[in-house]
Amino acid sequence: MQLCQRETRQPTLRAWRLVSAFVFLLSIWSTSFSGATTSPNASSEMHRGDPRSVRVPAIDGNDIQFSRLSTAQGLSQTQVNEIVQDDQGFIWFGTQYALDRYDGYEFKVFTHDPAHANSLSCVYIHSLFKDRSGSLWVGCDQFLDRFDCLHETFTHYRIDAGEVANYVSQISQDRTGMLWLATGSGLFRLNPDTAQMVHYVHDPANSSSLGSNEVRYTLEDRTGRFWVADGENLEEFDRENGQVLSRVRLSEGLRLVSFYEDHLGTFWITYIRNSSSSGLAVLDRSTNTVIPYSIYDRKSGEELPAGFMTAIEDNSQTLWLASFGAGLLKLDREHGVFIRYRNSPENLESIADGRVMSLRGDREGNVWVGLRIPYKGSRFSPPSRLPHRLPSFPPELVTHVGTRMTRIGTHIPGAWAY
Repeated sequence: MQLCQRETRQPTLRAWRLVSAFVFLLSIWSTSFSGATTSPNASSEMHRGDPRSVRVPAIDGNDIQFSRLSTAQGLSQTQVNEIVQDDQGFIWFGTQYALDRYDGYEFKVFTHDPAHANSLSCVYIHSLFKDRSGSLWVGCDQFLDRFDCLHETFTHYRIDAGEVANYVSQISQDRTGMLWLATGSGLFRLNPDTAQMVHYVHDPANSSSLGSNEVRYTLEDRTGRFWVADGENLEEFDRENGQVLSRVRLSEGLRLVSFYEDHLGTFWITYIRNSSSSGLAVLDRSTNTVIPYSIYDRKSGEELPAGFMTAIEDNSQTLWLASFGAGLLKLDREHGVFIRYRNSPENLESIADGRVMSLRGDREGNVWVGLRIPYKGSRFSPPSRLPHRLPSFPPELVTHVGTRMTRIGTHIPGAWAY
């Protein structure tokens, strides 16, 4: 485990509230729901109109007040792709311009500096991950960077894929401690103790190899099975032999995909594809089939016209979905509905945009929501100067991040189905 003894202000993520004219990052205080979901068997092809898909209604919620951070307070850029909390309590944000660390008072921004070899190796942060030892890993262009919290420098691990342009789009860790790197030129395994790296690729002559070199996501589930999303497939991968054990087709036109296994063992698949249909499914690992979920507006009956970037649970085991276009969704397990939070222009305490890029729950019970809110025009110019400190606030507003919200529902174990 990394030990950091620098003279750094300890993070205070307790109670603040800040509203700015340009809002790009939000945090919310989580609520509590419990229960389980069960789903019938379905085709392994996720598509709209499948008669065996699970249909779930969505209703609008107004029980959350969002606290907001933006470039005006020191955030380096307007699109937050990744969020992680480290063992010291700092919140890290990966943007298209830099790596930002927030302590509840101010930001410290880490950027690529060509004059310093141990600076961040990239500008665009593609992925962030904290391993079980506490180390922070940063997915960059052709490198994986490990942050040294004592010296605040970065060690670079080159992702050697020949002449193919490469970046680390996602990082996971299995129970043996190995790191798994999803890239556009195959799957890499890194031993963080020895820096030894193994590269797995698609072999057209070997049907047991990866189905594609376009590896999008990896996850070891609670039973020890290892899953890889590549191309348009979901595959179970044998790490000892480097072979695919089973393969399930996901969808045509797949652009992004991620997995999340919740506290009940449900294996959620979130995805975005070229069409605008709902991008949510569950993997039934007993039969290796995929059950599509269709989320529809309860009032209109129409399917939500957006895919999903990711799913998380907060520390009260509430499931949240990041929708790219339909806002933030929360699963009310007791009533079998998703509660949707959308932007309301007249309400500055509503979510600032419907395009949610990233989610992360912290130890204090907050949920951080990274948004995509571009400036006017198609190009972004980084701010010429970042503020050194946040404005002063009364002490009672700087004790934790987020605002409380009404608790709805009770702890009822069991299941709901459609």
